[in-house]
Amino acid sequence: AFPSSTPSLHLETPRFRTVMTQTEVTATCVVHSAYDAKVTWLLDGKVPTSKTPVNQASSTTESISSNLTLSSSQWKTLNTITCRAEHRCFNPTHKSSNVKG
Repeated sequence: AFPSSTPSLHLETPRFRTVMTQTEVTATCVVHSAYDAKVTWLLDGKVPTSKTPVNQASSTTESISSNLTLSSSQWKTLNTITCRAEHRCFNPTHKSSNVKG
């Protein structure tokens, strides 16, 4: 049986220098869970448009990695970015980061 504990989330955002020098930046969310959780992103509390590239890969059986790629100009307009993990076996959990420079 799998543990029913809430997964831990790790949210990694691009460095300020990267945002200033690159045309595209990537945020990464790693969900540590025994379950195949669904990972979603929120930008300032809203779901990004379908044009926003999101790459979800299950790297191991106990963690899921999701990458969100944005243009640097779009990133600079953001206040917060949120990574959310959902699965029927645990309560939805999320991790937010204040990205306003």
